[in-house]
Amino acid sequence: MLVLLPVLFAAAWVFIVLFHAVCGTFLICVAMTYWYLTTGIAPLCVSIWSLKGVENYRFYGVVFGIVGGMHGVRVLDLIVMSIRGRQLRLRSETNVIRTLMLNPMILKGLILSRRSRLASLVPRSLAQMWNRVFSRQGFFGVESEHFSTVYALQELLVASSQTYQLYRASNLLPRSELNVIMVALLVTNCWTTATIQIFLRKSLQLGRVFTITYNAMIGFGMVTIVPLLIFVPYIQAFDLQNRTFKHQNFIYDPVPFVTMVLENRLIFAAGLLDFTTKIIPHLSIMLSLVTVSELLERGDIKVAPSTGGPSIQTMAVQPKGSNSNISGTDTQASTENSQSPNQWKNRPNVLR
Repeated sequence: MLVLLPVLFAAAWVFIVLFHAVCGTFLICVAMTYWYLTTGIAPLCVSIWSLKGVENYRFYGVVFGIVGGMHGVRVLDLIVMSIRGRQLRLRSETNVIRTLMLNPMILKGLILSRRSRLASLVPRSLAQMWNRVFSRQGFFGVESEHFSTVYALQELLVASSQTYQLYRASNLLPRSELNVIMVALLVTNCWTTATIQIFLRKSLQLGRVFTITYNAMIGFGMVTIVPLLIFVPYIQAFDLQNRTFKHQNFIYDPVPFVTMVLENRLIFAAGLLDFTTKIIPHLSIMLSLVTVSELLERGDIKVAPSTGGPSIQTMAVQPKGSNSNISGTDTQASTENSQSPNQWKNRPNVLR
């Protein structure tokens, strides 16, 4: 667990919330674009660059929308937790799934027959299975002994999907500068994980936070920034009301027309395999942000008077469940024998 100062924790909280919000907004826009292309005369335009037309486009839009909705729900969850706790929070103090499964009132609703022993064991079995797999000490948890192995497999899967997309870009993307950017991002993503782990091997938690955050940003650049650089000019040149381009020369000029066909064939999913390799990096970004949230904790500094007289107490306060001990140091601000009523006039103001 990496404990941060309140200022750094607040900066991390804002960064994670904005990251979730931007990713969710992008994915919702992608989902709306897929659905828009299946309405009206848009399928005729899609047939220009897609051999299968709008086949499975609605399904692709639904999946992208679900992942975008997950980012939105996460943003709301972080905001609600912070409001209820009256301080910024990145994770809940209790296991929500286990609480729901073991709540007696919920168990009464789930168990249709109290006499059925099997029905009563199902919720508890699900809760135990969830804890063994997804809890902090579970197989996929941040404190699991298999964390490095699981994360290495995740990065291998993400790198494979990015390599496939880079291969398609080298065949379809006519702009060499964008190809160079994608290659640089992929090479950086492959080498930085090992480099960060080597340089930060003495601080395991810090190395994990840096590695996961950096890889999420690299993935964001490949699956969000580069597609926006390709697709935004077409959006600006397109008239949504008339469902046609603002300048007809854009269609009848062979050079920009062929470029549009190739680039749209790269951006939109050409099949289930292509769609899978497009959605995997987005799922990895979502999982990485949640993992980073689980690795960060806030360290508070409280000032309180002692019972014997005005004194300053500084202590590191951590959320429940932490294994670190709370330490405190008392600085005596007045002596017991001081009786002068003007003793505080010449004393500097310590509490600001």
